[in-house]
Amino acid sequence: MVKPRVQEYTDFDTDLVTNRRQHTPLPATYQWAHSGPWYRLKSAAVYHTMKQVGRLYWYGRLHVRFVGREKLAPFRHQAYFLYGNHTQPFGDPFMPMLLAGPQRASTLGAAANLGVPVFGPLLQLGGGVILPETAAQTRRFLAYLKTLVARGHPVAVYPEAHVWPYATQIRPFALGAFHYPVAFSCPVFAFTTTYQRGRTTVYVDGPFQPDRTRPAAEQRAALATQVHEAMAQRAKASTEHHVIYRRRPS
Repeated sequence: MVKPRVQEYTDFDTDLVTNRRQHTPLPATYQWAHSGPWYRLKSAAVYHTMKQVGRLYWYGRLHVRFVGREKLAPFRHQAYFLYGNHTQPFGDPFMPMLLAGPQRASTLGAAANLGVPVFGPLLQLGGGVILPETAAQTRRFLAYLKTLVARGHPVAVYPEAHVWPYATQIRPFALGAFHYPVAFSCPVFAFTTTYQRGRTTVYVDGPFQPDRTRPAAEQRAALATQVHEAMAQRAKASTEHHVIYRRRPS
């Protein structure tokens, strides 16, 4: 067994994986919605290619097995939101594709992802949906997200925000990450990546439904609690620790 590496952090918002364009702001004119047959053809080709790359990585390198993926089958005809722990810098953008099966999955991510070599410029074609940074961008972003939901696309969110490679604990969530299923009245599923010797296991839990009898803020908080508790329980299945995370003494 390889001795785990120790990684120190200052707080849960610490970026441990960065790129040269990490802090480049999203252009004010950034467009989420695109149309036309040529764009749709390019997007379909890129998405299919990225899905196959993801399949090779998860099955070939990480030897993944899924537990509970069949829970998604009854929802193949509609949109839903997937929430997962963020532990694979290369693999996480592909996981929603594998979970969604025949549906086309979209994955929310920060503008910093556009600076990732090779894949950054292809993210939008492959289902990546960049989070907005201004009020004007937010209006266009939400309009586009509403279109995806209307088309029955699953949408994936990594509510821990920052990728921590091979982390086996579940970090705190931002409640804002749960605005979307409440706003669009969609079911929610949790998926938790865990690590064992020689393999990876991804657990799927849910559905969790927004309680429409409660105020929106309470719905978001309840969903965040349900998803976090499900992930924390599943995270106990990790028996191999590649990285040990320790808070840096102040």
